[in-house]
Amino acid sequence: MSHLTPDGHLTPAAVLAFERDGFLVVDDVLAPVDLQPVIDELGEEIDRRAAALVAAGDLSRDYAEYGFEHRLAHISAETDQLARAIWNGVLDGPAIFGLLTHPRLLNLAESLCGEEIIASSAYRLRPKIPNYGYGAVPWHQDSGYFEPFCDRGLVLTVWIPLVDATPDNGCLWAMPGVHQGEVARHRLADGQPYLVIPDEYLPAGEPVCCPVRKGGALLLSNKCPHVSYDNRTDIVRWSMDLRFQSAALPTNAPMTRLADDAVPGDGVPVACYPPEADFLVRSRMRPDEVVSSAAAFQRLRREHAAQPVTDRWGRWWEQASADAKT
Repeated sequence: MSHLTPDGHLTPAAVLAFERDGFLVVDDVLAPVDLQPVIDELGEEIDRRAAALVAAGDLSRDYAEYGFEHRLAHISAETDQLARAIWNGVLDGPAIFGLLTHPRLLNLAESLCGEEIIASSAYRLRPKIPNYGYGAVPWHQDSGYFEPFCDRGLVLTVWIPLVDATPDNGCLWAMPGVHQGEVARHRLADGQPYLVIPDEYLPAGEPVCCPVRKGGALLLSNKCPHVSYDNRTDIVRWSMDLRFQSAALPTNAPMTRLADDAVPGDGVPVACYPPEADFLVRSRMRPDEVVSSAAAFQRLRREHAAQPVTDRWGRWWEQASADAKT
């Protein structure tokens, strides 16, 4: 049974399933032609960075004979410099912006967040490489990274695989229904730039494996505990996770505020995740303020003055940021 209406929004039954479980796998959201520009852009970035590593003597060859699913694994067997350089959300090319603003993804977000939608520039690129130190991501809730004020709202993650995500190559597992409770205690994971829910605080529940075919998406509530394990294959499990929220929640997006929008002050933070820049991505009330070009997106990211989130778990943000740069 499809979770999508003919125009690409979630069906009422799918919305109810997401609200019940805190996550939902949706097939056939994007076509191959929608994902290929991102794959091509990543390939060009690997070309450029591999050539620089070869020229510097840090890589024996560029491994250009290998395709998208295998090349970074071969490069990383020699050096992890390239993988670390593109990890997380450092790239901001036009294809990545095109995916962040793709109408079919915004239709999913609109189904759950409403018509006034904020996108976070803090997307995450996750090339899960076989036998790579940062491959497995421990149990956590995305709310653990956000301002506590935003626990009361939905900050939606749309997790997009660029290859088939399977149990063998490290698809996500999620814990249904737990998002209806409170955010569990987190701490900084040992030796990794991640937050983790310690075993003694992990909510009770039966984890569900969430394989997603290329072209599909996994939707996650910010309070849904999830995890991914090591990649046990010889391919790279490429994925991106994108985040959306209602414009009524705290945001640092440059836009006109409506009557029901949260305004910073009196306990309201400047954004749900102040280190990164937000932007208005779909609006019926403020259409002229929607960020609609890759150039404007890049400028917004580069001019943003990062601010740390509330010290919720004890200086985790500063430590995680330092670890991510080493």
